[in-house]
Amino acid sequence: MGNFYIKYDTTLQSNETYWFPLMTELLPVFTEVEVHCREDEKEAIYKIKPYAHTIRYESSFVIFTMPLNHRLKDLLLYEVSEGNRVIPWFRLVFKRNGSHICTVKQHGTELFFYQISIEDAKEIESYFPENTTIEYME
Repeated sequence: MGNFYIKYDTTLQSNETYWFPLMTELLPVFTEVEVHCREDEKEAIYKIKPYAHTIRYESSFVIFTMPLNHRLKDLLLYEVSEGNRVIPWFRLVFKRNGSHICTVKQHGTELFFYQISIEDAKEIESYFPENTTIEYME
């Protein structure tokens, strides 16, 4: 088991992104999410706030924590897929039963997977174009 890092350069890509196909596979695995927004990202805050179970403030971030229900999964899946090339939220921290599995940072341009098998990493890698920076570390 190792850690897996992906750097996705949105400036080199078409309007098609990895998000919809990858998250279609992964969202059923996750049970909760933390969504981090900068305080000045008013539209992103407005979209996610109704789903929050807890809200806290750290530095210049507003952090929303919530279980992943069907409506929230749809928001995370389709909000990004409808013509947006980047994720509206600065950082997403996905967990399964309290264990941190994946962090999506910088509006979706950096992804980190923790304690993942090389086989699962290769499957995730298949959702990204060839010129994507990918590193697997045991």
